[in-house]
Amino acid sequence: MAVYASQKEADTAMVKKTIKWVTLGVGLLIVFLVLLGTFTIIPAGHRGVVLWWGSVENRIMDEGLNFKVPMAERVIKMDIRIQPHPFKAISTASKEYQEVTMSGMMNFHIESNKVNFLYQTVGKDFADKVIDPAFNDFVKEVTPMYYITEILPKREEIRKSSLDKLQGNLKRYGIIIDDIYFSNIGFSPGYMKAIEDKQIAQQNVETQKQVLASKKIIADQAVAEADGKSRAILMEAQGQAKANEILNNAITPKLVQYKAIEKWNGHLPQITGGAVPFINVAPPIKEKE
Repeated sequence: MAVYASQKEADTAMVKKTIKWVTLGVGLLIVFLVLLGTFTIIPAGHRGVVLWWGSVENRIMDEGLNFKVPMAERVIKMDIRIQPHPFKAISTASKEYQEVTMSGMMNFHIESNKVNFLYQTVGKDFADKVIDPAFNDFVKEVTPMYYITEILPKREEIRKSSLDKLQGNLKRYGIIIDDIYFSNIGFSPGYMKAIEDKQIAQQNVETQKQVLASKKIIADQAVAEADGKSRAILMEAQGQAKANEILNNAITPKLVQYKAIEKWNGHLPQITGGAVPFINVAPPIKEKE
């Protein structure tokens, strides 16, 4: 019986010791978790919105290691870096009520000192709640100010007008729109067909202009060539006339007689008519003594 009692006491002591160590371990774990809950790390480019039992506090946590009250405080991390946000295709109309579709991208960031206000008034899904609807409205407000033929040439003007209006509207939430890009501007199929037909017609006109220009060049070349030939003929005729005039002035009766004497062979003609022979042999001229 004594041995049994001693064994029972030993078991009881062992149980108590185990319970003690378990209790100590649980206590240390609780203390560790409590201590761990008093710290939070805010990444670079973020701010921490502090909730006190679910209520948004005025305090905003900066980047790095921050202290908070365990259990009572919860931290919502908000990204304040520049973020791209693609906006869905917006269907609007031009000044003459032609259908226009726009899609693209915008860059924005949140003001660091207003992250708690934005979270409290809008929430983390603020892009879907305030950015997209506002941008949709402003594009539909700006685009109808332009004729459909002006939209592509003045897309930069439309972009800037939409950007200015959107910035003025979203700044109250602490959202800053850095830039807007229209990646695609589409028109109705009917208008696109009209543009294609117009381009084809313009190409045909340009082709005809080129053909006419080529024909004009050929015609001008022919005129120039004919003019050159006529000038050459005229100059040749003028030269021949001048030569004939000079030759005519040079032929005198004495020259004709001299040429005839040159060709005479010294024999008088055997048959003569009633006319006096054309050769007039002048008497020799006596030399003076």
